[in-house]
Amino acid sequence: MADTVYDVTTWAGATVSPYVDIGAVINQIIADIKSKQTTQTTRPGAVIYIPPGHYDLLTRVVIDVSFLQIKGAGHGFLSEAIRDESQTGSWVETLPGASHIRVRNNDGHNEAFLVSRTGAPATVGRLNSIVFQDFCLDGVNASKPYLPGNGKTGISFQSDNDAVRIEGMGFVYLAHALIIKGADAPNITNNFIAECGSSIELTGASQVAKITNNFLISAWAGYSIFAENAEGLQICGNTILWACNITLSSGNRASITSNKLLSNFPSQIALLNNSSENLISANHFRRVHGDGTSTRFDDKFGMVHIAGNKNTVTGNQFSFDVPSQNITPAGQDPTIVLVKSGDNNYLASNHITSNVAAKVVLDASTTATRVLHSATTAQLDALTTNHFMVATPS
Repeated sequence: MADTVYDVTTWAGATVSPYVDIGAVINQIIADIKSKQTTQTTRPGAVIYIPPGHYDLLTRVVIDVSFLQIKGAGHGFLSEAIRDESQTGSWVETLPGASHIRVRNNDGHNEAFLVSRTGAPATVGRLNSIVFQDFCLDGVNASKPYLPGNGKTGISFQSDNDAVRIEGMGFVYLAHALIIKGADAPNITNNFIAECGSSIELTGASQVAKITNNFLISAWAGYSIFAENAEGLQICGNTILWACNITLSSGNRASITSNKLLSNFPSQIALLNNSSENLISANHFRRVHGDGTSTRFDDKFGMVHIAGNKNTVTGNQFSFDVPSQNITPAGQDPTIVLVKSGDNNYLASNHITSNVAAKVVLDASTTATRVLHSATTAQLDALTTNHFMVATPS
């Protein structure tokens, strides 16, 4: 037991206090794990436990072992933006709590945790079953929109990986909360990611990733969820606020279902670069006007933007409520769904409510789009004759 379970506050091998530099302590623990688990059959992994407390991280942690769990006693999230914009003299607490790590790197690196192992063939570098659970990564200071901001990254996976879990974590005041490159079956669930530039980024390529039951509250310069070359992604049951932006680039056969999507800005789900056979279903989209200024997209881009083939958008509620003077371009009708390109896309049984005239738009290049009870005749703007429509009764 003593060889596989480590408490950062009591482990005798540390040469520095974890309150001074928890990064250095965790690196020393990982070195101890590697010294004791030296063969293919003696590597069960280990647990590194972070008790409640405030810890500074000055040195980046490099994880190059599989089967490692780093766990705390709760995500301890506190809204630092609300704190920094408020009079706090009467507050009971003004810092995140539980297992709270302040990312204060002074080692020339931007990441708090880098998961990376080099080697050839590629399977040597592949890392398995790494878990981050129940602690808070705090970038300490930042200003909206947080990107590029302080340039800090919470957790960055840069080696191919299998069956990793990010669960019950808190992320605040980071340019990039979580980046996972080359992910196979990651499980990202029950996290609270807020006041960050980008929340979750799946880069390189990924397959059968699960992003479920998270609170994601990102600013307008980055992404709530970004995935490139993803196969079989599942995005379900999330609450995504402020600048809700889910973007798939060359992503196929994703399920984006039962999410609450509330945004102050255009574009809430974008399927780009020939993203195909994706399902967008049973989500609640709400577009309002509020905090922040962005020229990244305008209201012609679409709350849902599709560039790909055989995608299905069905059973969603679209609620658009923006004062007419705040719609861009000025004087234009906002677009609810834009089918920008592709063949055989399918829109069915979607409900649109809007305080202004709003459109479902089929671009001239699109073919064989079917629009069934997803727009009235007045709401459909078809720039192609190659489509089929059954209008919502008006």
